[in-house]
Amino acid sequence: MTYHIARGGQQIGTFAEEEVRSGLAAGRFQSGDLCWAEGMADWQPVGAKFATPAPSAPMPPPVSNVNPYAAPQSQVLSNLPGLVPASRGVRLGACLLDCLTGIIGIGIPIGIAIFFMVQMENSGSDDVPAGAIAGFTLAGLAFLGLTIWNIVLLSTRGQTLGKKWLGIRIVTFPDGQKPGFVKGFLLRSFVNGLIGQFVPFYGLVDVCFIFREDNRCVHDLLADTTVIEGQPPEG
Repeated sequence: MTYHIARGGQQIGTFAEEEVRSGLAAGRFQSGDLCWAEGMADWQPVGAKFATPAPSAPMPPPVSNVNPYAAPQSQVLSNLPGLVPASRGVRLGACLLDCLTGIIGIGIPIGIAIFFMVQMENSGSDDVPAGAIAGFTLAGLAFLGLTIWNIVLLSTRGQTLGKKWLGIRIVTFPDGQKPGFVKGFLLRSFVNGLIGQFVPFYGLVDVCFIFREDNRCVHDLLADTTVIEGQPPEG
């Protein structure tokens, strides 16, 4: 059996039972760390779950019914104990921020370039203005830079710029790990975008799936991911 271990409000990994017992004895895990495995009703302290008390030792105090790592039950994914799914509103806000970033970084230089092109047409000149060339060049560089930046963030943190700013992140489902390049970008964004080019109304269906109980869109199901609250652990 494997156990999820949490410390300080953050999961630190999944370990086999033998690893937990030996780690507890070696000081790798603390008795106050919380553990959870399939079939357990709630998180329990590692010390209470695995330590064998001496015959003369008094019984440990009862574990409090209040779990500081759990959000309200109605908001916690049953398959992701201790992790809270991001709300629909916050996910929409992150998407809008990503769109706004693209509009500012790419749309403004293109607008400037178009302005100079219109001026050229009105003047009857055949020479492309330097302002138009600069505008299109800046737009291309901005598109390339934002694309690479978001791919790196998705691969290493499970976040776009918008998700990073609003404090939500993508994790694998159901184990809550970083999605990496394949799930975080390739399946969720690239492959999902390709499907949208060939399947009518796919984009609308994809978005509407967020009204499922677990808030997972089609691209989440495609990549085995979900979006939760909180920044990714450092390191």
